[in-house]
Amino acid sequence: MEKERRYDYFWVFLTGSIIWTCAETILQLLGTRLIQQKYIFGIDITDQLWITIPLQGISEGAAIAIMGLFFGDLILNPETRKKGLIIFAFLLSLLLINFYRGINFEYVDVGGNVPSRRNIFTPLILIYLFLLILPAIYWLIKTNPESRKRATSMYLVMVIFATVWTLIGWLTGQRWIEMGIQNPDGTYSNLRRAPPIVGFLALGYDVVIEIALAYVPFLAIPYLLRLIKTKKKEKTLKNQI
Repeated sequence: MEKERRYDYFWVFLTGSIIWTCAETILQLLGTRLIQQKYIFGIDITDQLWITIPLQGISEGAAIAIMGLFFGDLILNPETRKKGLIIFAFLLSLLLINFYRGINFEYVDVGGNVPSRRNIFTPLILIYLFLLILPAIYWLIKTNPESRKRATSMYLVMVIFATVWTLIGWLTGQRWIEMGIQNPDGTYSNLRRAPPIVGFLALGYDVVIEIALAYVPFLAIPYLLRLIKTKKKEKTLKNQI
């Protein structure tokens, strides 16, 4: 791994932490995401939003983006590709530990007191997501092939990771899609499990858009701000008249 790229990970981590902390703030203050109880080292910090929201921004946003960029870089480089694939496969295998709960996707606590529940298609969140992804799309179009390959590799790693994680969560009864009515106080009523096709599409949207694509801006924005230097392997040839 090139030494100068170590700073790249710092800027991606910082950008991801700030952006996803803002996203979690919106989700929780609007009641779009309901989290029943939160603990750290056995201490109840449920009501300490100034602690819990930044921690979620780091763990659910920045950390996954760093993982995607790190393994994406390893796999993109022919010299480290084999090592990167082996380590990434090992990481995915660790996720299988969740299977100790057993296959339980037909018996889930629909409408129950679950650790976290959120509304996927809240208009404000969709607008936030669109405004977040827009500069990344602009950068992907304008940037050079090398940087675009780097972002694509990062994106594919996150898609694979999120797919495996979501599939295991679904198979073990830890993740599912509900349909119902959100009340003015932020609670939900008449909750029922979504039909299989709706559940598949919603979870697929979560993996492809809300996780993988929404985290690409964590790399694009530092590039746009010139915090990450563009590297070109070949000199651009200018047309001569």
